[in-house]
Amino acid sequence: MRTFLVWLGGASLILSAAPAIAHPEDDFGGKYERAPSRTELAEDAVVKLVSQSKLPASWTQAKAVKIETRTRKGADQYVVTFRNGAIRQPAKRMLYVVMNSDGRFISANHKLS
Repeated sequence: MRTFLVWLGGASLILSAAPAIAHPEDDFGGKYERAPSRTELAEDAVVKLVSQSKLPASWTQAKAVKIETRTRKGADQYVVTFRNGAIRQPAKRMLYVVMNSDGRFISANHKLS
């Protein structure tokens, strides 16, 4: 009898938690969306720079190779480093995309300053 009660208690805990885990919804019935990562935000910034003709089109295929944090003038920043092997000039193969802590684009350059 005791085993049955322990099993029943465990089963009720599992069943009561399942709806909350199975379908995460907000108060209005909508699904939660995953926030974009800092790398994804930096990739979007690179695509925008390409569309504005500020970078060659090959940068849309470049991959992020590193992300790091730094503090400038008391503010946290994220630097996402991209490498583009299609660029012939070695000094321009790396692109450093700087974003603030909210993920908003600050700047992009081939030299990290």
